Amino acid sequence: MMKMDMNKKSKLGFVDENQFSGSISYSFPLSKISWLKVGGPVDILFRPKNLDDLSRFLSLIPVEVNVMPIGACSNLLVRDGGLSGVAVKLGGSFSEIEINNNQVKLGAGNFSSKVAVYLSELGYDLSFLRTIPGTIGGAIAMNAGCYGKYIGDYVRSLEGVNKSGKIIRLGKENLQFKYRCTKLPNDFIVTSAILKPKIEKKEAIKLKMKEMLSKREETQPTKKATCGSTFKNPDGKSSLMLEEAIELKAWSLIDRAGLRGKQMGKAMVSKKHPNFLINLGGATSEEMEALGEYVRKSVYEKFKVSLDWEVIRVGRQ
Repeated sequence: MMKMDMNKKSKLGFVDENQFSGSISYSFPLSKISWLKVGGPVDILFRPKNLDDLSRFLSLIPVEVNVMPIGACSNLLVRDGGLSGVAVKLGGSFSEIEINNNQVKLGAGNFSSKVAVYLSELGYDLSFLRTIPGTIGGAIAMNAGCYGKYIGDYVRSLEGVNKSGKIIRLGKENLQFKYRCTKLPNDFIVTSAILKPKIEKKEAIKLKMKEMLSKREETQPTKKATCGSTFKNPDGKSSLMLEEAIELKAWSLIDRAGLRGKQMGKAMVSKKHPNFLINLGGATSEEMEALGEYVRKSVYEKFKVSLDWEVIRVGRQ
């Protein structure tokens, strides 16, 4: 475990790190867990053992210290200078799947694809999650979706912790799900959610997932280091299996701007799917972000359409 200097460490105000059941890592290189394989270190990475452990940890952090949940790091572009403060990563103890009265409680640490497969065996249809990378917590924060389905359509309530360590429960009426966005309280870390999936024959669910996986393999660079879709669709909708109107799809705009295969250093616009940026091996965060900004500038100059980042860019330059 790498150690930061004592001045940085003391700023956290911990009296005794041994009071936490989870693990604390100092100057942890986020490139080790980033799907893009880029990014500098975070001052402290905390992996809580359970909800109480997380609550106690957060209650002891000084107000001025930044805290950020990072999930699977599948939709983050961490800059080369790394992150200040604390990153919280929820692990296996936040991966419960409990069913009661046709509602499903999902721990935020669950991988979305795992949830889709597990529930399909029980006749619950969240098949669209099968091809979405990352965790349930991240999916909720971004209102992840594909093929016209969004996780927010199924969420009934959330449980989480705020920066002061208070455990909070939010009902559907307190949540605002929009395209690639969920309005949550400030400094709120989702720890679990209750969803109500549709009931379907498991054979039908499995067939849908098989078709989705086949479509994904056919159209996306699944074997490359990427963060999934880089930019939001300007029409504010997830793509359908059979697209009709493609004029305001991000990939189409990028392609028509002649940027398929565009490269900067070791960063490249995917030739297979232009809305994916690829780390060819050894790219820096600076190269990835610069390429993304070049794409945005080029698309705007040609079509007068602004592409908004879907990938979340964080950290020091």
